[in-house]
Amino acid sequence: MLTTGSAYEVRWLRSDVLAGLTVTALLIPEGMAYAQLAGVPPQAAFYAAPAALLLYAVLGTSRQLVVAVSSAVAITSAALIGELAPQGTAQYVALTAALAVLAGLVSMAAGFARLGRMARFFSPSVLLGFVFGLALIISARQLPHLLGIEVQQDKFFPLVWASLQALPDVHLPTLVLGLLCIAAMMALERLVPRVPAALAVLVGALIFSALRDLPAHGVAVVGPLPAGLAAPQLPGVGWDALPQLATGALGIALLVFAEAVGPGQALAKEHGYQIDTDRELVAIGAANVGAGLFQGFSIGASLSKSAANDEAGARTSWSLVVAAAATALVALFLTPLFRDLPEAALGAIVVVAVSGMERPGPLRRLWRLRRADFVLALVALLGVLLLDILVGLTIAVVASLAVVVWRASQARVDVVGERPDATRRPDEPPAPPGMLLVRPQEQLFFANAADIRDEVLAALHDDLDPPEVVLVDLGLTPDLDVPALDVLAELRDRVARGGCRMWLASSVDEVRARLERAGLTGAGQTFLFHDATEAVLAHLSLRSTADAAGARQSVFGQLLADIQEWRQAPGLDERGRASLDALAAQVRSEMETP
Repeated sequence: MLTTGSAYEVRWLRSDVLAGLTVTALLIPEGMAYAQLAGVPPQAAFYAAPAALLLYAVLGTSRQLVVAVSSAVAITSAALIGELAPQGTAQYVALTAALAVLAGLVSMAAGFARLGRMARFFSPSVLLGFVFGLALIISARQLPHLLGIEVQQDKFFPLVWASLQALPDVHLPTLVLGLLCIAAMMALERLVPRVPAALAVLVGALIFSALRDLPAHGVAVVGPLPAGLAAPQLPGVGWDALPQLATGALGIALLVFAEAVGPGQALAKEHGYQIDTDRELVAIGAANVGAGLFQGFSIGASLSKSAANDEAGARTSWSLVVAAAATALVALFLTPLFRDLPEAALGAIVVVAVSGMERPGPLRRLWRLRRADFVLALVALLGVLLLDILVGLTIAVVASLAVVVWRASQARVDVVGERPDATRRPDEPPAPPGMLLVRPQEQLFFANAADIRDEVLAALHDDLDPPEVVLVDLGLTPDLDVPALDVLAELRDRVARGGCRMWLASSVDEVRARLERAGLTGAGQTFLFHDATEAVLAHLSLRSTADAAGARQSVFGQLLADIQEWRQAPGLDERGRASLDALAAQVRSEMETP
């Protein structure tokens, strides 16, 4: 949201203006290049960017994130619309704008439905592979511009192969110009990082093209661009086109959100504030609707421009307002200057801009740390390269959700008791003789309940001296579904047939109420305690033999020693110490009870 009134400090103005101009310096060359990626005229970037920047500035919750043109979103849009209309036609431009509007409406609907939490289900490993593959496709599609050749293919491997076959027809001046632009950008980024390399190369290429008359030497240039801004209007497509665009709009909305939420959260964490993912969905959606209504193309978050905005000192989203105004001024008065801009320079700008997404280092890190994450990234990468961008995005989303479900369904159980493999956390009481304490290490729900039941029964079977009580600690379960309740009831009955009693521990009111409604607690049923400590104390209180009395004192003594150790833990506040003191007093009282 824009910071206004007394909340805005005047001393921030200089930083926000400088950051906005920095974003504009990157946006103009990259926007023209990404418009070509999307298959629309370069001036479409000038139509889309101002509206998108303004709407996100007003509605978004990130103060540094830049939502404007995006290479990944642009090429995805081109892949989707290319199946419906040929590039260069009015129908293609109209469908591209309609896709942006529809994707924006999908995103806004998701935000109003409070679906921002779905950001937690995007596996960073899967998205890494998807973005890596997307960057390779983007770079490959610049080969015709950099080599001065004509290639009809758009799939990655056929495109690369066709470009290799056309090498004898390479236009040498175009190739040399493209390589010089790439080298100049890389050198500027390394040696003079504060200079916007893309803008410097764009200006240099324009001057060189004008001085050497490159069009006369066969170098393709952008050509005349109309000055001014497009008037807002609904895209000129019929209602019959909406079903064809619906799937693509959903894919674009997912991609834009996945692309924005990571950088947005990272910038918010760095500057000590939080973003609202639901409002981000609404803001990004509104930005796309605005871009489409102004005859632009689908937009997304830009990592490079967001980083530049942050490094330039942006304090609030007013920097985006400055960038929107500056871009509009360029569109109104300066577009004739871009007539002689070589297309090879735009291709070079795109290649360098996405090169950071093609570094193998993050993939090597996945291979080194966890092979399963590497395989997931590789599946998403190959899905994009071999199949299609939208199919690759679907694979990435499905793989992310599959990872969540698979990991949640794995039955991991800690067993505490008199067994050789028994374990105990430092913040829980020791299990006394006659008790087996079982703690599922994730939420108990329909996908893992049966496996956890089997783990408990296996622990009972392995125990040479069957316990009197099996305590199931549901401390990590915030909710219980009906299948999980049914499994607990079955477990209670099977434990009872073995001569044991099953107790439950949970401090969650909703879980306790559901257990009671399911008939799992109450008179003659399973005992229900707030935590494992309370259950251990109750179990010891029920044991009355002489041997048990000695065991009680031993367990109580160990528990007091543990409490004393916990009180010394760094970072424990006064409230925590008071709770431990109260627990210690309760234990001493139990020790004194005959």
